Amino acid sequence: MEEIDRENSRQRRTLLKCLDTDLLVGVLRKQEKATRKVEELDRQGRQATTAVNAFELFYGASKSRMVEENVREASRLLSRLEVLPLSMSSAERAGLLFGGLELKGLPIEFRDSMIAGIALEHRLTLVTRNRRDYGRVPRLTIEEW
Repeated sequence: MEEIDRENSRQRRTLLKCLDTDLLVGVLRKQEKATRKVEELDRQGRQATTAVNAFELFYGASKSRMVEENVREASRLLSRLEVLPLSMSSAERAGLLFGGLELKGLPIEFRDSMIAGIALEHRLTLVTRNRRDYGRVPRLTIEEW
């Protein structure tokens, strides 16, 4: 466990923010505000997203009229980011978070709980517009765009 903490600590020094799906979709749709936000973050250093966010991008691409082109664009965007996996530790965090919020009558979407678990594991700020759900997550730092 100590070795994992050291590795996560090294990553935290190099990764600055975790980009949520809504921001990534905005970039893919060439929305000016999203593009400006990512350019601003890129100037600060290397950014991250999660494998769950990548899944959401590819899922969206699969339902589009231009599947191959949208998969290519999503892959190109993701290649600029560190894509963080759902590790055993982040899965545990996400599961406890999901169940705990559900028991309190404050449910969030299960994929959002996984994204939050990964961001919490790496102690990264999540850049999102989804304050409604992520605002329920204890100790998660959110930056709205």
